[in-house]
Amino acid sequence: MNDAEIRDQILAAFYGVWKERGFEVWVTLNELQQILAIDRIALARNLDLLAQIGLLERQGGMGGRGLYRITAQGVLECERKGLKPEPSLVRKE
Repeated sequence: MNDAEIRDQILAAFYGVWKERGFEVWVTLNELQQILAIDRIALARNLDLLAQIGLLERQGGMGGRGLYRITAQGVLECERKGLKPEPSLVRKE
């Protein structure tokens, strides 16, 4: 899987969170890695890029550390690309 495909998977996962729970849900690198089964280094690299270009918001450290959530720009990018929301990141309460 190339980096563009990894970024689409990440965005689809966060899009699913937004569709079910809105902007208030933060996700960790570990949660993403467990659900998406992507190499940790590749996942961290692409999370950082998505945060740097404003499609995700990062709270905490770089290099995949910290918490992430989708931004309004990220939602619009998912819709522009026709990505389907991935519901598996949403914790059922």
